[in-house]
Amino acid sequence: MWLVRRVLGRVDEEQPQYEMVRTLRGGAELRRYAPQLVAQVVWKGRAGDAPFTDNREPFFALAKYIGVFGEAQNAKPSGGASEAIAMTAPVLMGEAPEKVAMTAPVLVGEAVSRGAGARFMRFVLPCELTLATAPRPTNPAVQLVEVPAKHVAALRFSGRLTARNVDLNGARLVDAIAVDGALTPTSSAARPWYAGGFNPPWTLPFLRTNEVYVDVLDTGPPISHPGVSEAQQREAAAVRTATGTSTLDLVAAGLLVGASVACTAALWRTSVTVPPRER
Repeated sequence: MWLVRRVLGRVDEEQPQYEMVRTLRGGAELRRYAPQLVAQVVWKGRAGDAPFTDNREPFFALAKYIGVFGEAQNAKPSGGASEAIAMTAPVLMGEAPEKVAMTAPVLVGEAVSRGAGARFMRFVLPCELTLATAPRPTNPAVQLVEVPAKHVAALRFSGRLTARNVDLNGARLVDAIAVDGALTPTSSAARPWYAGGFNPPWTLPFLRTNEVYVDVLDTGPPISHPGVSEAQQREAAAVRTATGTSTLDLVAAGLLVGASVACTAALWRTSVTVPPRER
């Protein structure tokens, strides 16, 4: 039944704590997140690799840190044996900033990215762990980063977590931020969004939970900061144009949904015990 729940999109892992401040256009939300402690890997993507597809190595580094594949690759702060850490959701991914802000101190590892084109992956650690109590990574590629409370604009979507889907929903989220009029992305990047995936690879695509995020400043009206930049609005418009849905996309999506429904029905039949008929 555990596998069936995962295939059908059930998310049982602990998730970051936040308060929903207000809704934005298109189903987006403005949230205020509590402080978080995250395990992070920053890496430089290989030439030709698309974002969100070259993440095998950083994922395995983080998974080994928390002990997914056997003994955890960490050490208790007080010394002694390693300690397994519970998996949480979502796994966060995006383009790394040029440097880590002073408000996000790094406990272990370098506080800089790998330069232009660098990417990050983060596991949010369980809320009971702090900088003082979290096990230290033994892999130098894994950093522990304390993220302060912040406002985040978020938009949920289903389907596969591909660069195309992330960019399309990221552009929609930037549009929602611009329409709101009281928010400014904290990143000046043309594409200020990053993504979170909640499900394992074997979850049926149309039942997957994904989100795209933009960290924002929110002082309320009247706005006292610049808002969405012209470059960000132009990039969002370019993404929408480049990722328009074609007839072939719609046909492929229909076939995928049909196959997924058939697979779901088969899994359900194998997971339900039918009592024998009385004679």
